[in-house]
Amino acid sequence: MTSMLWYTTIGKLYIKRDVQMKFLDNILEKFGSQNVIIACVSVLIVIICIIVYRVVKLKMYRKEIVELENQMNAIKTLPIQYRLGRVKGIGKNMPEVLEKYEIYEAEFNELNVYQNNDIAPLINEIDEQLFYRKLSGVHSKLVKLRDEISDYEKRAQDLLKKIEVITEIENVQRVAIIKIKEKYRAASDNFAAVRFKIEDFVPAIPAIFNDIDSRFVSLEDMMNNQRFDEAEAFASKIEKDVDLLAANLRDLPTYISIVRKYIPKRLEELYEILEVMKEKDFSIEKLNASVRYNKISTDLENTIQAIKDLMLENVGASIEVMTEDLNTLGADLEKEQTAYNQYEEARNNCYRHIERLDEGLKRTVSSFDELQQNYLLTDYDITINDDYKKFKLIVDDLSKLTTIIESKDFSYSVLIEQFSELVTRCQPFDDALTKYNELENSLRLQEKRALDELDNINIVLLEIKSEIKNKHLPMINESYKDYIDDSYQKADEILKFIRRRPIDLERLSVQVDAARDVIYKLYDNVHNLIVTAEMVEEAIIYGNRFRSSFLEVNTELTKAELLFRNGEYTKALSTAVDIIEKINPGSYEMLINKNTKSV
Repeated sequence: MTSMLWYTTIGKLYIKRDVQMKFLDNILEKFGSQNVIIACVSVLIVIICIIVYRVVKLKMYRKEIVELENQMNAIKTLPIQYRLGRVKGIGKNMPEVLEKYEIYEAEFNELNVYQNNDIAPLINEIDEQLFYRKLSGVHSKLVKLRDEISDYEKRAQDLLKKIEVITEIENVQRVAIIKIKEKYRAASDNFAAVRFKIEDFVPAIPAIFNDIDSRFVSLEDMMNNQRFDEAEAFASKIEKDVDLLAANLRDLPTYISIVRKYIPKRLEELYEILEVMKEKDFSIEKLNASVRYNKISTDLENTIQAIKDLMLENVGASIEVMTEDLNTLGADLEKEQTAYNQYEEARNNCYRHIERLDEGLKRTVSSFDELQQNYLLTDYDITINDDYKKFKLIVDDLSKLTTIIESKDFSYSVLIEQFSELVTRCQPFDDALTKYNELENSLRLQEKRALDELDNINIVLLEIKSEIKNKHLPMINESYKDYIDDSYQKADEILKFIRRRPIDLERLSVQVDAARDVIYKLYDNVHNLIVTAEMVEEAIIYGNRFRSSFLEVNTELTKAELLFRNGEYTKALSTAVDIIEKINPGSYEMLINKNTKSV
């Protein structure tokens, strides 16, 4: 039965094969073998492409689902639950935090439900499809999964941030505590370095360190029990005390050195100086020296006590004041000692200066009347009388100083300053005296200058008359007689003006200058005319050598002689020179050179 069935099956297969072969033969016959082969290859390529596409897509989807699963696992590892536990612990001591914990816990539970009910089933579904190579609808599911994971991650990160705001309280406080401990450690190291300088002076410092140590222990206990509000306030107080301790340790060595060594040494030096000055009869009480010294001593005692009590707030300012007071007192004492040596010179200088100025002003007041009689002073501002009255106040002040000196109760430095002040006050009167003397000298010099100019004018007039007389030129004498007489009249008027008192020196100067200008102009004119006349004579004498040879020369020279006798010397010279130059060029230049040499 079985073998028959097998043969029957085999027979059916052969029959089917024959049918297929006949079908293929028909196709090959109908389309041609080449076309059939091409169509088969094309189909095969399409099938291969489809297979490759599905393989590539499957690989890509599997890669994407792995990345999304990894992203989901990363989100799950966020320390939300751990941080929630921390928040719960903090909330035990902070009711407002406990309320937030309950809200955040509810949000966390919602996230877990969302992850378990929405995201996890979708991941499993996609994994199953990919396992069985079913690609239909995978892309849309992946898009949905990606969106849900992004939403889940955002919600988780937001929740974590809100939780960390609370848990950060502890971190921030611990960082702050660490910084405080670093400050404290630095202060402790500083104390170790300067301990030998300050411990015996301020024995309370170690106790302060012990107190701060115990407070740090209490602070740590508060942090461990999550009492953060209390711990923050407690840490702030510790930090203030640590800062104060550090500042004190920074300043104490300097403060102690100053109040132990520097100021006591300066006080001792000043004490010795004061004793020496008392022996030499210095009037130190005028400087209030003892009171100032005792005040510094008292301030030093108070400052030392403040340092021992660690009340250092005003110690720096107190030391500065004491130092300034010491320096000021020392400078005043030194000034007084120096003044002791300078006093004699300052006193003598002041007395001599005021005495000299008093004598000068007295003389000036006396001479002012004479000056008013001799000169018109309406244009001058002279206040010498008022100046002398004001100067008398300085003389009175000097008399008061003399009384103080005689009492022997005075400060040398103060008195030197007063002497100097008096000399300074004298300066305007020195200037006034100098100004008056300069004015007086100027007025007398102006008068002398006018007289000297008047003398010069008379001398020039005599020279003019003498030169005219010596040259025997009567025409010149007649031409300038009126000018000369007028010049003598002007000189006489000036002399009469000078003799009238008081003299207006400004008008006198104008008259003298005017007369001088006229006289000198007259002198120049006469001199030039005389020179011209001499040149005419020389030109005629020179031209006489050509008279016999040239009729024209004789005629022109005769004309020149006539002009000369009539006093027309310039025309005569021109006439003679023109004809001579015509006959013998260069003659005029020769005459000029000869005349210049003679002058």
